[in-house]
Amino acid sequence: MIMVEASFLIPIREDKDVGNRKLHPPERWNYFRNRLFDEFGGYTIAPGNYSGCYTDPDTQTLVSDQSRKYILALQENEIHKLRSFLRMEAVIFRQKVLYLEIGGRVEFIPLCK
Repeated sequence: MIMVEASFLIPIREDKDVGNRKLHPPERWNYFRNRLFDEFGGYTIAPGNYSGCYTDPDTQTLVSDQSRKYILALQENEIHKLRSFLRMEAVIFRQKVLYLEIGGRVEFIPLCK
């Protein structure tokens, strides 16, 4: 069975406009990993944190952050499910958007409102 690789980044701190910039508590990460496994049957966590920056589309200011990277192997018909899952997780992690890459193509998944 041929599958598609998807990866996404979750910043280690809440967004300052949606949250309070505090580090996510361990319970939030544990809950997330359990849900990710339950929904998709497995995942890989890339080692270390990924540092990056971007221009906030609302404020036009530079935002720097560090993120954890998760990698999944999905069937094509599960991609929509992953997008929906990440929209809900953006709420839990208090992020405006989450970075998602599927097969070399990048999307920014907005939080579910």
